[in-house]
Amino acid sequence: MKTIEFESAQHVKVEYELATTMQRLVAALIDIVLFIIYFVIVMMALNLDSFISDIGTGLFIHLLIIKLPWIFYNPIIEFVTQGQSLGKYMMGIRVVKMNGERPGLKEVFTRWLFKGDFLWISADFLILFWFGNGILGAMVSATAEKRQRLGDIMANTVVIKKKSSTVYSLRDILAIKSTENHVATYPQVTRFTDEDMLLIKNTIQRVQKYPNPETKKFAIELADETARLIGLTETPQKRMEFLQTLLQDYVVLTR
Repeated sequence: MKTIEFESAQHVKVEYELATTMQRLVAALIDIVLFIIYFVIVMMALNLDSFISDIGTGLFIHLLIIKLPWIFYNPIIEFVTQGQSLGKYMMGIRVVKMNGERPGLKEVFTRWLFKGDFLWISADFLILFWFGNGILGAMVSATAEKRQRLGDIMANTVVIKKKSSTVYSLRDILAIKSTENHVATYPQVTRFTDEDMLLIKNTIQRVQKYPNPETKKFAIELADETARLIGLTETPQKRMEFLQTLLQDYVVLTR
């Protein structure tokens, strides 16, 4: 399982699992199937064969209701939905920038340009080049470190699963230690919210998983700020134990 880390606005690193090449291919296949359904419905609704009297009109309608919607489908919908086509939505994956932010017009356009959908607009046989470009993209994605196709590399984007691979809830807080016969040490902790406590829980687990200077520094700063907010004159020397005690107190006092 390949993952990528983004840093939140609170300077906490959140880990997401990268979408697999197979997930991306299935998402693309779903988009194609949905487009075919759209095409059939439009053809039946308009009954095109009954009023297309010449080749020129037929080609114009073919371009208007088939080629153009398909060619501009991905860039438009991924820009509007901030990184998801219908297929990606159904597969639970989305496009994001390398810093974790939603893609903008520049990133969406770059990905679309290297996807090659526009090749089909001039001649139908060019769809073979589009198909070949898709196979090449899948091969690059399967071997790339961050599972990026060429368009992702050029746009500086990745495709991730929508949910963080590490999801925290109050159930996680309860698992820190038994709450039986626990007497709250810091009753002032009730001033905080669930989100505040989940930030503390996240920080503790990050230090345990990645005990590097950066995570430790953030844990120290968080402990100091939390101690100040609950009115302590100084932060307890064992800051990690202090944070864990705060979590336990919060559960006991608010559940």
